[in-house]
Amino acid sequence: MNRDDMLATIGSVYKARATGDLSRFPDLFAPHAEFRFVGDGSIIMEFPGGKSNQPEEVAKELFEQLDLLDLRMESSTIEDERAAIHWRAVMRFKGGDPFELELFDLWEFGADGRITKGSQSFDTARVQNEMDDADMARAAEETRVATDTARSDAARVDSMDFGIGSR
Repeated sequence: MNRDDMLATIGSVYKARATGDLSRFPDLFAPHAEFRFVGDGSIIMEFPGGKSNQPEEVAKELFEQLDLLDLRMESSTIEDERAAIHWRAVMRFKGGDPFELELFDLWEFGADGRITKGSQSFDTARVQNEMDDADMARAAEETRVATDTARSDAARVDSMDFGIGSR
């Protein structure tokens, strides 16, 4: 497999992940392909998709919880059937603020041109902080909505005429 084909396949994986359209994954990944995150195990297990090694499950969880706003390839090295890529990405956990993150991927390809293995390294401490911030922002918003609803309900009850007693 040549360099351009490998990079095109990897680009298709990221496009599918960014849009949530995972229908092309069977064409991109070999049937028993594996994907894993590399880093602090306790954080990886909390990261969306960190509990699975199935590429489609990982991508689905990431799409549901983490927006990929921008992805730029900084460099790549292709040797034999492996591609090593350094990325710069802008992401946002649902409910959080955008943040920039550097990623390093290592992809391995089979004879049929499909990916057989992938791994990704990133700053797990930064990701943990961003997840925590997004969780706090969501909790604050849920508290605000619940408080507004309770006030609205209380005001409505106070103004109701229940018709109790004689008139």
